[in-house]
Amino acid sequence: MAKEQDPILKAELISRYLKGDLSYEEHEQFRNWLEEDVTHKQLVDSLENEEVLANDLHFFSSVDKGAAWENLTRMINESPRQRPAPVGKYWKYLVAAMLIGMFSYVAFRYTYNDKRSKIAEVEIPIPKNDVLPGGDKATLTLADGSVLSLEDMTNGTVKEENGIKISKIDGQIVYEILGQKGSVEITYNTIHTPVGGQYHVVLPDGSKVWLNSESSLHFPTAFSGSERTVDLTGEGYFEIAKNSGMPFVVQAGETRVKVLGTHFNFMAYANEGASRTTLLEGSVKVSKGTSHRIIAPGEQAVIGDKIQVKYVDLDEAVAWKNGYFQFESENLKTILRQLKRWYGIEVENEQQIPDLHFTAVISRNTTLSQVLKMLEMSGELKFKIEGKKISIQERQ
Repeated sequence: MAKEQDPILKAELISRYLKGDLSYEEHEQFRNWLEEDVTHKQLVDSLENEEVLANDLHFFSSVDKGAAWENLTRMINESPRQRPAPVGKYWKYLVAAMLIGMFSYVAFRYTYNDKRSKIAEVEIPIPKNDVLPGGDKATLTLADGSVLSLEDMTNGTVKEENGIKISKIDGQIVYEILGQKGSVEITYNTIHTPVGGQYHVVLPDGSKVWLNSESSLHFPTAFSGSERTVDLTGEGYFEIAKNSGMPFVVQAGETRVKVLGTHFNFMAYANEGASRTTLLEGSVKVSKGTSHRIIAPGEQAVIGDKIQVKYVDLDEAVAWKNGYFQFESENLKTILRQLKRWYGIEVENEQQIPDLHFTAVISRNTTLSQVLKMLEMSGELKFKIEGKKISIQERQ
C-alpha cells in the first residue's frame, strides 16, 4: 500500500521542503530521494529559482485548479476497473504531478511571501521558441465579394445597406434588421476564423454563434421562408432564438441539425473522423441521409457512417467556448490537433505520436510552452519547440 502512494508522498515531501517544514526523519528521506536521480535535484533547483518561480506562478494561475481538482479526486475515488486503461495504468503518476504543481503553488505563496515584491518585478519574457495563443480574429465576406478583416476594425458600424445594419462590438459582429422585414433584400455573408482565431456573431434573428478556430459560417442577412438555414464548417456553439414557426437548421456536409430554440455545440472538422452535436438545453434532431436521431440535454450525437448517441461531459464539450482546453482521458493525437488549430503549429513525425492519454484543464489564453509544460508533468513526454514546429520525445 505504501508503494502505491509513493508518488503522492514525494509530492507532499517536496511541498514541505519548500515551506521549510521537514522533520529530521523527513530530511533523511528527502536527501535519499535527491540522491536517487540527478533529475530530482534539477527539479528542486528549478522550484527554488526565482525566475522559474515567477513563470510557474504565472503558469499555474492559468490552470483552472477547481476543475482540475474535481477531475483528479474523481479519478482517485474510481476503482482501477472504472478508470480508462491508459489512465488506470499511470494514474498515480498523474496524481503526483498534479499534487506537486498544486502543493508547490501553495508553498510558493507562503514560502516566498516576503519576496513577493521582488518576484513581481521579475519580467516574464516570452521565450524565443514559444508561440502566443490565438484570439479574436476573423474575416467577413460580404455579398459583393469584398472581404473585411474584423481584427483590424474598430467598434462601430461595419456596413448598412438594403435594410441591414452590421456592427462590430468588442469581439463580436452583430446583424440588425432595420424597418420592416418584407422590405429587406436578402443576401449571403460568410464569417471565417483562421487558424488561431475565434469570433462571435449575432445573427439577424437574434441567435448567437461562437466560432472556434479554422471555422466558417455561411448565412443570410435576413431569414425568410419555412426555415432559418446556415452552413457550418469547423466548430460552432449555438444559442438559438426561439421561433416555433421557423426551425433553425445547421448544415455541415451531409449532416443536418434542426432545432426550434436551444443551446448546442456542433463540431464538424473534416480531420476529426466524425462530426459531433452536443446538446446543453432544449431538443435537436440530427440527420444524415435517411438516418436521424433526436437527442436530449447531456447527450451527444456522433455522426460517422451512422449516428450514435451517448452521454458526455458538457463542460468538456464547450470548454473551448469558455476559454479552456479540457481533456478527459483524451488521446495525444486529438489534443495535438486542437493545439495545431489554436496555435498554428506543425507537429513533426505525426505518424509516430505515442498512444498516450491525458486529463487536464488549461486556459487557452496561455503560450504554447505552458500548455506543453502541463502535458510534460505526466512524466511520459518531452516537447521541443522550434519556430512553429514541435517535436515529441518519450521519456525513457
